[in-house]
Amino acid sequence: MKKLLLLFYFLSLNLMANELPELGSYTDNIFSSADEDKISKQILYQVNKNPLVVKDSEIDDYLSHLGRRLMNGTSLANKNTKFFILNDSTINAFATLGGVIGVHTGLFLAANTESELASVLGHEIAHLTQKHLPRIIAKQKRDSYKTTLALAFALLVSRSNPDLAAASSTVANASAVQSTLDFTRKHEQEADREGIKILDRAGFDVRASIDFFKTMQKGNQFSQGAAPAFLRTHPVTTDRISDIQDRLSEYPYKQRLDSDNFYYVKGKIRAFLEQKNTIIKILETNIKNKSYINESGERFALAYAYLRNNMINKARNELQIIKKKKAPNPMLLNLEAIILIQEGKKNEATKLYKKGLTMFPSHRAFVYGLAEHYIRSSKTTIAIDLLNEYLLIYPEDPNLYELMAKAQAGEGKVLLQHENLAESFYYRYNIKEAITLLDLAVRAKDGNFYEKSRVESRLKELKREWALFSKGL
Repeated sequence: MKKLLLLFYFLSLNLMANELPELGSYTDNIFSSADEDKISKQILYQVNKNPLVVKDSEIDDYLSHLGRRLMNGTSLANKNTKFFILNDSTINAFATLGGVIGVHTGLFLAANTESELASVLGHEIAHLTQKHLPRIIAKQKRDSYKTTLALAFALLVSRSNPDLAAASSTVANASAVQSTLDFTRKHEQEADREGIKILDRAGFDVRASIDFFKTMQKGNQFSQGAAPAFLRTHPVTTDRISDIQDRLSEYPYKQRLDSDNFYYVKGKIRAFLEQKNTIIKILETNIKNKSYINESGERFALAYAYLRNNMINKARNELQIIKKKKAPNPMLLNLEAIILIQEGKKNEATKLYKKGLTMFPSHRAFVYGLAEHYIRSSKTTIAIDLLNEYLLIYPEDPNLYELMAKAQAGEGKVLLQHENLAESFYYRYNIKEAITLLDLAVRAKDGNFYEKSRVESRLKELKREWALFSKGL
């Protein structure tokens, strides 16, 4: 039952980005910024506690960086749009209310080029910039909001899983679902047009939007019912493809080299999310037969697959081959540091993390690794100084607060431990648990006057926020 509810949750998010009518003049009044914030936090709370969501700082940072690049120059450029990756082999991506975009691991693995991946993200960003979800709600009276979402859910179920379609019949009738489908086709075309503009402005190959459809169709000889999820939730019609091709003729050819990180992220996903006992053989065979798109990406995946199976020497050999061919890269440095730790060379790993931060100061994996090393080595004061420095740069990073809580516990600072742990929960959108931990911090017997006052003030602030957050949604 739990898995089924989880499926329903993500399926409902998936649809709500796409079943959309014409824009009404009052669309912007349907949801206030406070409403959007509540919805965003509710979605992100579910995301953060869900075991199917991939939690890897390098993969997260790559996706967020790519998303920000695409959003530059759009109405979302200065908005706090959030991205997350769902461990799902289906080829799909979706945008939701509150500026949240989800990407399936299957999409990463299906994309042959960075421009193909960017074309899908650009399409989802366009759903947000064009306010597509508010459009469907704008067509309804505000007091029928729940009915509108029920219709959207019914449509998604009928598209995503025919076996569940019957269950949706009690939610909405066929004519209402068909009406929503008509809106979808119109707004998918609009998202295509805007997505192409977004892709071009960010410097990617605009023809990747058609290439991606061809990639899916070439690799999936399917019937209508067995199409990849992206084609089911984003229906591709002849008119739609023709419209895209007509618009692409307006853009000059642009050759673009993919970033190394695109292939390394794909490699990391494959190494950790495919079967542990079979992935090594698959990758070794691909390298032997040269059946890959990018050799370094394939070897990067194999190095992590070896590490996953505790084959440390083989992992280092693959890394050395990559390093001879490629320029220094933060993901390569992080892989080397992990190998050094597995080899028992912790001091060398520490030096490499420090070097990495000098060369790539925004690569958070180095901060996490270095702080963890200091904490394990009982160098908690050094860890606290490092974490304080990076909390100034990343004040909403829950991992930094969690590490700070560990460091403060090592120092015997109970109030500060609970305070930082509370912030880690808050920035994972679990306000209720954050309040519980701040209550413990307030009752702690240590802490000076300033620290106690700060914690009490923060507790009052979160209680006010929780009262607003838990009301009306």
